[in-house]
Amino acid sequence: MRPFRGLYIVTICLLLSLTANAQDYFNSDAFWGKLQLDSKRIETGETKIDTAIVVATNRALQPNDKLRFMSEEADTGIVRYYYVYAYGGKWHVLQAENLQKAIGYLPRPNRDWVIYTEGMGKIFTNDIDRGMRLTAQYNVNVLLMDYPSIRSNTKRIPNYKFAIKHARVAYKDFAPVLDTLQQLRAAHRMGNGKLSLFFHSMGNNVMSKTVTSGKVALLNDKAWVDNIILNAPCVPEKRHRRWVDKLIFAQHVYVHYNPRDHTLQGAHLLSFKKQLGEKVKKPISKQATYINFNSITDRGHSNFIYLPGREPAQPASIKHYNTLFHGNEVDVSDTTRYRPTQYHHIGYDLLP
Repeated sequence: MRPFRGLYIVTICLLLSLTANAQDYFNSDAFWGKLQLDSKRIETGETKIDTAIVVATNRALQPNDKLRFMSEEADTGIVRYYYVYAYGGKWHVLQAENLQKAIGYLPRPNRDWVIYTEGMGKIFTNDIDRGMRLTAQYNVNVLLMDYPSIRSNTKRIPNYKFAIKHARVAYKDFAPVLDTLQQLRAAHRMGNGKLSLFFHSMGNNVMSKTVTSGKVALLNDKAWVDNIILNAPCVPEKRHRRWVDKLIFAQHVYVHYNPRDHTLQGAHLLSFKKQLGEKVKKPISKQATYINFNSITDRGHSNFIYLPGREPAQPASIKHYNTLFHGNEVDVSDTTRYRPTQYHHIGYDLLP
């Protein structure tokens, strides 16, 4: 058992090393230079804005740093809203006084919506990068819920602890954001598109803690969300049914898992807890549809977005996410795309 454990310690260190190396790029002067913090909207004239997102973040500002203006620490209890848009070779970052105001800046209000929460390893720049890629790739409006999940000057294992700590308390700031979204939807102030909540990896702690803290009661009056997507959830598998069963404010709930997910195997090792996105077992939630990604990703962890330097996301995977991100239900009876899985007979395999 010791050699096995040692192998996984080496593996997780390598994975965290890759995360750290990515930060060298996203934390460079050149990449920060792509972002411009504005005090007012740029007049674009006849030029239409193609790529834009809304950001809700609990990060602390760094007012004395004109380049790296957003910190790697949380400003707990404070959420700031930003409209981020691409124009003139820059990503312009404009603070809005509230969520409604930020949403009002978006150029295509009637697109479908994805409320996107990422996992470990994101400073402000690469979280923005993920959000901008998602909106461009899937033609959806994106509200990115951003929280500190790495320190660029911290070693590997402490960074895991830093990330999981912040992921587990981020719900305190973001549950009210979800409640505001519910109110805006009810008042028809978010266009007429469908709406999906997408939590990736450690970001799933926002949803699980919203439920287990009791704050989900504010959201559960009726089903006002089309899809909740729990993607490769880096949360404990044990007793997950208890909180997933309470997600009744969505028409459909999906749990994406991969029994050979190397990233979640590392989290399993470090936390001594089986992860929902890795070792799912019965009893399972009656609210959710479970999708096994192993046929698509082998040992992979993320397959929903095209990223430079990464193996391209599989077409079957992109088609699956496109269905969900546009608020639609996947047709698991389509035998060209899905089949009942043999993995503990929990849900369906997504086919290549």
